[in-house]
Amino acid sequence: MGYEFKQCSDEVNEIGEGPLWHADMDSIYWIDVGLKPLKLYQFSIPTQNTHIFQLPARASSIRLKKDGNLILGFQKGLAIFNVKTHEINHLQVQGIDFQQERLNDSAADSMGRLWIGSFDRQLQNNIGKLYKIDANLQAQSMDHSMMMSNGIAWSPDNQTLYFCDSRPGKIYAYDFDIQNGTITNKRIFMDFVGRKGRPDGCAMDQDGFLWVAEIDAGHILKIRKDAYIEEVINLPVKKPTSLTFGGKDLDTLFITSMTFGLSDEEIKNHPLSGKLFCCKVKSKGMPENTIQLI
Repeated sequence: MGYEFKQCSDEVNEIGEGPLWHADMDSIYWIDVGLKPLKLYQFSIPTQNTHIFQLPARASSIRLKKDGNLILGFQKGLAIFNVKTHEINHLQVQGIDFQQERLNDSAADSMGRLWIGSFDRQLQNNIGKLYKIDANLQAQSMDHSMMMSNGIAWSPDNQTLYFCDSRPGKIYAYDFDIQNGTITNKRIFMDFVGRKGRPDGCAMDQDGFLWVAEIDAGHILKIRKDAYIEEVINLPVKKPTSLTFGGKDLDTLFITSMTFGLSDEEIKNHPLSGKLFCCKVKSKGMPENTIQLI
């Protein structure tokens, strides 16, 4: 099918990431993970306006709390962002060596637990981990030896957890125990060896297809549960970073992108680079899980 992509916001991001649909606010939130911007964005659907909030440090992910506020994942910890007052309350996470690791993408399971990945601050060693963080803000390593932890998603039946490692480029699948919040039977779901791009952010739809931003290739991949690529969606940017489903019927795909690493000529040829853009799709996404334990 054909897709019509449109620009949502005029803001240009160095490294746009972490799009999150907030149904109560009728807004999409996202962040710029670049070195200097330190910004959180909110694009309001009713007003079509973009609100910008300055952050005290580089953020890496956004999750939705049960009370409607946001959990911001910073590279060295977590914080609560009040969507009404815009105040930030930092949280003290235990069990992560922030001298060695930095946090990256995150997700919430359907029981309200926070899962978040990490990687080597120097991007030299595969010391990244997949953490689960409990109500006491204690991080428990659920898997290890990742080079660049990225997107996390669950199958609609909660029996499978998917986890992207962007370098060298693999998506792992695990059997997931929803009651205990544990993973077993790790296997390679998809290996990107030989492909132009690598897996970055991802999202699950209601039919069990995993949608993955293939950074450097300018694609979104729609992947079946048996790892067959059902569809390759060509994008108007070379470096899509992440995606999420949103809108009233969860049938709008919001996609973040980046300008970092692109030449002036590449940006000229791909004018939506670094912007948040969206398109209507026939699939519907999963409702956003909320963090209940923090």
